[in-house]
Amino acid sequence: MNRKIAERAQCTHSPKDDREGRRRNRQSCVFPVQSSSRVQCRQNNLSETRRVLKELLTWPELEATLKATMTLLPGGYHRPRDCESPKRLAIIIPFRDREENLKVLLNNLHRVLQKQQAEYAIFVVEQETGTPFNRGLIKNIGYVEASALCHFDCFTFHDVDLVTESEKNTYWCGPRAVHHARKLDIWNYRQLQDKLFGGVLTFNETFFSTINGYSNLFFMWGAEDDDLFDRMLAKHLPFEISKYSRYTTLGHARLPKEEEKKWAVYRPGKNRYDSDGLSNMGGIYRLISVDYRPLYTRIYVSVNHTDVMARIKGYGIKV
Repeated sequence: MNRKIAERAQCTHSPKDDREGRRRNRQSCVFPVQSSSRVQCRQNNLSETRRVLKELLTWPELEATLKATMTLLPGGYHRPRDCESPKRLAIIIPFRDREENLKVLLNNLHRVLQKQQAEYAIFVVEQETGTPFNRGLIKNIGYVEASALCHFDCFTFHDVDLVTESEKNTYWCGPRAVHHARKLDIWNYRQLQDKLFGGVLTFNETFFSTINGYSNLFFMWGAEDDDLFDRMLAKHLPFEISKYSRYTTLGHARLPKEEEKKWAVYRPGKNRYDSDGLSNMGGIYRLISVDYRPLYTRIYVSVNHTDVMARIKGYGIKV
């Protein structure tokens, strides 16, 4: 481990001084990266089904059982020791107030990704309390801030309450977007609707920027996933369903859904695909800190609720 990342692992900081430089150099990375002269990794002995681990552990227990000091660099970054992974993955988890779900997810996710010989970093993007949760905006922030720290080939947006049931469900990206969490245990693994496109999604970098990311305008009433699907259709971009799309759902208190507000924002969505998303992130959030924890990189942000509501009003939407 180099000295730079070791020092950052000891404290919480705001990386405004160095993230712009990394954006200018797509290949740079805050995590130590060796030369790519090793043999290509092979995904051998992957099981189609696996037992989901649901034990509730303390953070020290979780770090110990995952052997974090041996398998991970601070920030939840892993690189196979003896081979070269085909892609570098960013796993982005929008988060607020679901610590037990996060522990269970990390306990499973690290194990699966390492069994797959993946090179990856996990980013938990936490929205400060005091404003309604905005999943679409938080995912966009994760994409922007993770890209500022390192160049990634693939971006997986992963809900904190979903755990894959197959080691063959890989998060590498290609020319198509991939919907992973299609069949959930709480639905008896039935596919309920064709338009369903939430939970766990993987994009390549070009694909996600082409659709301008998620809308920034949906607060806790939801529908950002439906809007994202419509953006893909509008750009005629292809997608596929993972062959191993069975997921276990972790229990938690549900956020309230305000149907009238949701549809009021959703209905005129096609009029703002190019102006609402990654293209207008300025002033809409504030990066409070980046903390390189043993199992993940915590990106802590505040959302400018007043600014988002002003934008909603500017589009002529009444909520």
